[in-house]
Amino acid sequence: MNSNVYFIVGAVAVILIICLLILLRTMKKRKQKQLKSFHSNHSNIPVTEKQKRLLAFGAILSYHRMEDILNIVPKNRLDQYVNGLKDQWDINSPEDAKTILNNLLSLKRSKEFEPVILQPSPELIKIQTEIAKGLDLDLSIVKQTTSAYAWDICRSVSLAKRCYWCGYLSEIETWGIIETAANTAIQYGKNWTDYTVSFLLGRTLQGFNPDDLIIECKQILHSQNPLLRKITDIDVYKQYPFA
Repeated sequence: MNSNVYFIVGAVAVILIICLLILLRTMKKRKQKQLKSFHSNHSNIPVTEKQKRLLAFGAILSYHRMEDILNIVPKNRLDQYVNGLKDQWDINSPEDAKTILNNLLSLKRSKEFEPVILQPSPELIKIQTEIAKGLDLDLSIVKQTTSAYAWDICRSVSLAKRCYWCGYLSEIETWGIIETAANTAIQYGKNWTDYTVSFLLGRTLQGFNPDDLIIECKQILHSQNPLLRKITDIDVYKQYPFA
């Protein structure tokens, strides 16, 4: 009796492993096909130094999502990005994409946080203290940032790239949006430290836990590779000036 049970369990395990291998192979082929199609329909012109500086404004989210920090070429299946835009942003068309991106570029959400940031409160001090500790900065430096502009700017750069991958933006439109985002950041921000603090302020006031991204932000800000790994362009803020 026991031997029969072991045989059945073993057979089921073998079948599941085979099914998993088939699924992984199918997904790999789909990814290769989609990326090949993307490359065949886009210019594939190398990113210039000027464009790399613009991409630095999306570095935090690019690093967090394990994307190339200084490139606009996708690494995963395109249908994953399509589903992500639909689920997270309710973007299903070029019109949807441009509407959302225009809202980000106008700092619509970030400006809603201004009254909270400009009026000191125990809750704000708590957030600023957590950010200072997480980024290894003096609290006085963190308090100098009085806008959450980078929360919208960083998201606009990241979102523009994904909309481009999904075919909702042309390459020219994508670079136009990213350049507008960088220029807006310069108008509101001072340097990469201010930008990082601003991003975390906005993200935390949006309702996210600062601990979710504080380590990545610190590594980008101080050009620190994580333990046992070397990240390409982790020193992006050293490579390119804020303004």
